[in-house]
Amino acid sequence: MNLSHALGLVPKFLLLSVCSLLTVSAAEAVESRPGTMVKTQDPPCDFTPNFDFMHSGSEAYSIQNIASAAWFARQVQLIDAPRQAAWDRLPEKPIRVTDFSLGKLGLHATLLEFSDRVLMLYRGTEDALDYVLNGTFFTTDGAKHNLPGWVHEGFLINFYLSWAKVKPALTQAAGSGKKIVFAGHSLGGVLSQYAAWMLENEGVSVERVYAFQSPNPGDVGFKDAFDSRFAGRSSNTIYGEDVTPHIPPILESVEAFAEALPKQLSDIARKLVGKARYGALSGRFRIAADGTQIPLPNSDIAGSEIQFWSDYLKKSGGKPFPLGLNANSPFVADHDVDKVLCSLVRGLR
Repeated sequence: MNLSHALGLVPKFLLLSVCSLLTVSAAEAVESRPGTMVKTQDPPCDFTPNFDFMHSGSEAYSIQNIASAAWFARQVQLIDAPRQAAWDRLPEKPIRVTDFSLGKLGLHATLLEFSDRVLMLYRGTEDALDYVLNGTFFTTDGAKHNLPGWVHEGFLINFYLSWAKVKPALTQAAGSGKKIVFAGHSLGGVLSQYAAWMLENEGVSVERVYAFQSPNPGDVGFKDAFDSRFAGRSSNTIYGEDVTPHIPPILESVEAFAEALPKQLSDIARKLVGKARYGALSGRFRIAADGTQIPLPNSDIAGSEIQFWSDYLKKSGGKPFPLGLNANSPFVADHDVDKVLCSLVRGLR
């Protein structure tokens, strides 16, 4: 799927999805808060990453390793000059940096090649097209794209915007025996999950996938297959009341989500979300403001999703989703990789 094809599908989302309009309005609140999705300066906490998080011999999900992965996921959100400066300050300099740009749509991903590892960083939501593509609960058959189950149609279109260039670059880098590590915030986490699956289908070894505050990428079929293949190699770190890791709502939370919507949309949501049958990937971690790391057992994920939506109206002051979202609400303000990173840094002290 090329860029023109992907852009040609955009009206479908505007015309068909009520939930698209809801989510886009929520995303606009995020976009109106400068610095949330696109960074212009160094993080508000002092931290130098190590490289252990890319190596199988280290503890994958120690606070130090997750913080280091978060630092990279955060730096790829920087605008051009500060981003390059961040790579120049690293204790181990990459031997090659490749940016994948979509022209006027901006940076989509960056590949950092080191002496023995390759770090692939997908950027999170940045522009209006991202928000439109994010804003649907529709799924498409993953089998048509070498993915398991059914996957989020908008995320998949976004993924294909750069995959034709990203795939050969990753394959070439891995051809020299280097293993691939992914780190991505928000939408970047989902794109990393798709890329990791597709690469391993072709025999390319993926060491780890670090996602931060990422939404749900696909249905229960995708979840089951991805969890099985990447058990112990994939994580999603979430913070506070951020709504993004809870959308699209998973199958078990359909009823609670519907009750959090305006009454006139509840029945539509039950049918739409129930039919999509989304699942939440395993490997979740919660990070508290003081840096406390709280692994969420896989058996507790569904219950936590139900609880999130059951509590939504109370926490929003009685305003249904998405009317309870604004730039100052924790549902939106907590969707910030700086909060994740700096909380982890506090946990290291």
